[in-house]
Amino acid sequence: MTTAPETHASSPGRPDSRPRRRSLTALLVGEGVDYMGTAVHRVALPALAVLYLGASPGEVALLAFTGTIPALLVSLPAGVLLGRHPLRAVLVTTDLAAAAVVLMIPAAAVLNVLTMSLLYSIALALGSLSVLHLAASMAAVPLLSDAGRLHRTNSSFTAVITTAGVTGSALGTVLVATVGPARALLADVASFVLSACCATRVRALPAPDRARAVRRPMLDEIREGLRYSAKDKVLRHLFTALTATSIGSGLIVTLLAYHLLTAVHVGTTGLGVIMIAGSLGGLTGALIAPRLTRRYGSGTVLATGFTVHALMQIPPLLAEPGPAWLMALTVSSGGQFIAATCVGTTQRSVQQWITPQHLRARVQQTALWLGQGSLPLAALAAGGLATLTGVRAVMLTGVLVLLLSAGMLWRSPVRHLTVKDDGGAL
Repeated sequence: MTTAPETHASSPGRPDSRPRRRSLTALLVGEGVDYMGTAVHRVALPALAVLYLGASPGEVALLAFTGTIPALLVSLPAGVLLGRHPLRAVLVTTDLAAAAVVLMIPAAAVLNVLTMSLLYSIALALGSLSVLHLAASMAAVPLLSDAGRLHRTNSSFTAVITTAGVTGSALGTVLVATVGPARALLADVASFVLSACCATRVRALPAPDRARAVRRPMLDEIREGLRYSAKDKVLRHLFTALTATSIGSGLIVTLLAYHLLTAVHVGTTGLGVIMIAGSLGGLTGALIAPRLTRRYGSGTVLATGFTVHALMQIPPLLAEPGPAWLMALTVSSGGQFIAATCVGTTQRSVQQWITPQHLRARVQQTALWLGQGSLPLAALAAGGLATLTGVRAVMLTGVLVLLLSAGMLWRSPVRHLTVKDDGGAL
């Protein structure tokens, strides 16, 4: 059976647990505030483009694409930068820079100089800062986790940002309706400032090994992270499954709302109910993942999670108008996100368990580059294929990709992982 070495929790030089816990609390609070503001932004920005600038559907899609493309362009360099600069400095700097960038939108609206070109530029800058900030916050988690609690700490991180996302979406909707989308973005500005204040209290983090990092070109360090991910038999199969799952999910999610509204006729209320069920499922999955891993092992949780996630995409393909199907879609949405967050927290913990500390950030960013970086490309492919073959055909293709990914994982070494936490095994 495959097990993972103990590489971090009990290593010499780690700070005392009490300061570490205080720093972890500050990190989680800051990230929760940050994600709440980001959720407000995601509601307000497209509303601003449509209501104030009269953006076309194509322009709105391009705005969304511009905000997500940094995941493909910035993720790998971010892994190297985290090894060269203190994580706390990266957290604070990206938060303050993001606050300044977002503040340009209400300022431009007041001055009557707001344009779609400006929104595209802001979306690209903010997306890049978000990739770097997320990389730093995720890299800080294993360094602040107590021994034997890494998976639970990752789950707490996921639960915090999931809850913040749901709350922020509701807050954003209210703010857009009451004060308008431009003023609503001031809440996002405030969230970045508060998050930066919390980040200044994250003190129990080791300093980077500057001498080792600066001697080598960035491309060499990126290649080292890619090579390690490709050579390790667990990471290689896990990252392949994650990439295929991102592609399959991208094909489905891009067209899901359109399909549910036009073919299944769930209405905006029904769509909202389905989305809320998904959010609640995400929170549930984050909370139960450590318990499932302790009982069944990481490999079983990952393989089962990938499979359930794929199967839960089938009901939307079969759905017809009516309350019974709405209930089925609500259940499948919740089940899909339970599985997705179980997979997300478990695979991230597996990465951290089996990767040497000096490579963790680069391996983490390799996973994000493969997963999140493929989403905008899948979205573009979904739009093009839908015009040729139809919406259901594209979504069916996505389901088949997901099922293939799950099947490959069941036959891989990942399936036999018995890791429970911090490298412990049966």
